[in-house]
Amino acid sequence: MLRGVAGAPGIAIGRAFVFRPEQLEFERKSISSRDVDQELVKLQHALRQAHQELSSIYARALSDLGRDRAGTFHAQIMILEDATFESELINVIRSGVNVEGAVGEVVTSYVNIFEDSRDEYLRERAADYRDVGCRLLRILLGQSWTPVPRLKEEAIVVARDLSAPDSLQLDRSRILGLATESGGRTSTACILARSLEIPAVVGLGRFVHKVQSGDLLIVDGSKGTVIINPNEATVAEYRHRRETYLACRKELQMLSDLPAETRDGYRVQLLANIDHPGEVTSALAQGAEGVGLFRTEHLFLGRDTMPSEDEQFAVYVQVVQKTGGRCVVIRTLDYAGPSSPFFQSMHYEPNPFLGCRGIRLNLNFEEIFKVQIKAILRAGAYGKVKVMFPLISRVEDLRRAKDMLQQAQLELEQEGKKFDPRMEVGLLVEVPSAALTAELFAPEIDFYNIGTNDLVQYTLAVDRTSARVNPLHQALHPAVLRLVKNVIDAARNSGKCVAMCGEMAGEPLATLLLLGLGLQQFSAAAGSLPEIKKVIRAVTLREAREVAHRALQLSAPEEVRRYLEQEMKSRRLYF
Repeated sequence: MLRGVAGAPGIAIGRAFVFRPEQLEFERKSISSRDVDQELVKLQHALRQAHQELSSIYARALSDLGRDRAGTFHAQIMILEDATFESELINVIRSGVNVEGAVGEVVTSYVNIFEDSRDEYLRERAADYRDVGCRLLRILLGQSWTPVPRLKEEAIVVARDLSAPDSLQLDRSRILGLATESGGRTSTACILARSLEIPAVVGLGRFVHKVQSGDLLIVDGSKGTVIINPNEATVAEYRHRRETYLACRKELQMLSDLPAETRDGYRVQLLANIDHPGEVTSALAQGAEGVGLFRTEHLFLGRDTMPSEDEQFAVYVQVVQKTGGRCVVIRTLDYAGPSSPFFQSMHYEPNPFLGCRGIRLNLNFEEIFKVQIKAILRAGAYGKVKVMFPLISRVEDLRRAKDMLQQAQLELEQEGKKFDPRMEVGLLVEVPSAALTAELFAPEIDFYNIGTNDLVQYTLAVDRTSARVNPLHQALHPAVLRLVKNVIDAARNSGKCVAMCGEMAGEPLATLLLLGLGLQQFSAAAGSLPEIKKVIRAVTLREAREVAHRALQLSAPEEVRRYLEQEMKSRRLYF
């Protein structure tokens, strides 16, 4: 059994189709000054042709998938239209390198920047640059475009990775499931699989060489496992699991328009975590009551200049409009990866997760921070927008951020621009110091939000991206649970709303516990919201409080997990 990342839920059983894209080889050569102009002409031709090809692919995506889902395929067009990307290619050629070598050098630099990031979303952006580079090289090398082989029958697609164009060209009506060596939950393959409800497992590591087209496979996209050539008993077991899963999904779909309310009438809110405006429609269809976390980092990446106030405002207001008046919580810039082109001239961080990130980054570069806040404030004039400051560890930093917010409001007023003068301010609790002193922040904020991904990492001293210690990254650790309880208690005592936007909020196994602790808003990936709602609607608040009380008495994460599994199974709720 192979283990990877659970990319899209469901179980697929079928024969493998091994997809191996073309391999490109090119030579990096030095050129003389008299050859530079000729190489620049080649570059412009390649850029134009690549843009035409990708525009055609994007048009097909719009037709087949709709505007929201097709947004995934627009990223590569934006790379080709990026003046900085083109400028870097031109500079390398003018330094005396042939056009093929320049493409290889510049694309590799971008790929390395994003692949080295500890943030999954940023790592997935490396694939967009890699795909653009391959397309440009193919054009430059004069190799004709080879369409993806068509599936002759239903099959499970196996690949090292799937680019956006390759994913679109596959005959999706015959894809039973996906299994890839690389990728994460935000990869193109996963986004497409979730939108089309195709089970997918990604990030499996090297395994394609073990599979031949025609081999029997089982892909469990809910558990993140793949079985190659299973025996009859295993196939029968997974067929039963698939039938159970499909029946469960049908039941969950019936809950989409119902409130997240316990059997004794206690209401909580279910919100979605998103990265792009295009995700809003799908989130609302899954039962989201708004956006609990809109990450803004993608606006700043892959460029060497700051996005303008108007650029940011256009994106924020698009999210607001798509939600139709529902709440939208926007997190200010929180970048913790290696230096991207935008940050290279600003700072270098040998250990970015303990360095200048989150609110520290915001306050160290006040002009960037103020521009973003002004754009958020302006979006607030068109709907219910809240602003949330990340990685705050002390009250002084929160006060400085609020002072900047007031300055931004004054400037907007002087400029005659519409904005929300009473925008709510939230504290994203991600470090133990903020969780332990949560009550001290209450007079300064309107709401709390618990970011468990970093809270677990900092509390347990575990890098969740490290394969060696990742098993120790346990959200159900008693220390983490006590910190979560302390924040929720502080919110309750001060009359503030409290939400959670980390992965723990999207884990159905933890729903009973969090409900019992008093969490008021669950903000998670949209696909997990129906399962969370089912748990909430199946219990009373009193039952949830009893579960939370007992869980807090346990001394080990494994004990907490086993106890919660028992409670879920006893209620026929364990997925």
